[in-house]
Amino acid sequence: MARIPLWLEMSGRRVLVVGGGRVGTRRALMFREAGALVRVVGLKVSRELEERARRDPGLEAVVLNASDEEALRPHVEWADVVVVATPSREANETVWRLARRLRRWVNDATDASRTEIVVPYRAELLDGALEVAVTTQGRSGVVARHALEKIRSCIDGDEELRRLYDAMWRVKPVLKALIPDGRLRFPVYFEAEEAVLRAIRSGGDHLRAAAEAVAAAVERITGRRVTADEVLRLMLSAEKPVEPLRVQGERGLGAADG
Repeated sequence: MARIPLWLEMSGRRVLVVGGGRVGTRRALMFREAGALVRVVGLKVSRELEERARRDPGLEAVVLNASDEEALRPHVEWADVVVVATPSREANETVWRLARRLRRWVNDATDASRTEIVVPYRAELLDGALEVAVTTQGRSGVVARHALEKIRSCIDGDEELRRLYDAMWRVKPVLKALIPDGRLRFPVYFEAEEAVLRAIRSGGDHLRAAAEAVAAAVERITGRRVTADEVLRLMLSAEKPVEPLRVQGERGLGAADG
């Protein structure tokens, strides 16, 4: 199997869902919530989709016979992703073959063996810090769902992981500002990680530990001095990409001392 896990940005992408029943409705709303433009076609469309389409210009419902390739073709040509989800084997075969011929990505909700896009069970953990997805590649949704719940129960109560995340998401933009060369910067993430974990496990201040590790690395790698207090200040303000630190008047970290 040649599948790889990816997170895809769906905003503005066009998704055609063929089949407006329970599965088609669920997939259509999932893609729409992710920002995609969604068109649902089929002989019947659920009341939920009809009502949503009336008030949402990004969701369209079209009644047609999906077995009619000529009628279906312009809709498949419009799409980036095609979801196959009708109860008709004939219609599903028509949709799948046409989508493959036109080289559209296919999510076949009726046959996991020939789907190109797998829709996994998903969850946000640690108050949104982590997103995880679990799939058995269509073999058993029950098992995937239970596995996800085990992952949730294991991770959501992990205070060490929560505090590590609290430090490291702040470290990343600061390091990018202070050590622009990614090859030099990369090992510092592991130094900061080790410092943070030591602090957490010993009851210390994990953010200051990270700041001290970063400050020491900056001086060692660039030869320029920045204090842990200055790094910590940047970390605590890291709600958006960090600008290069300005210290001692107009002199920045990019300027050599002396």
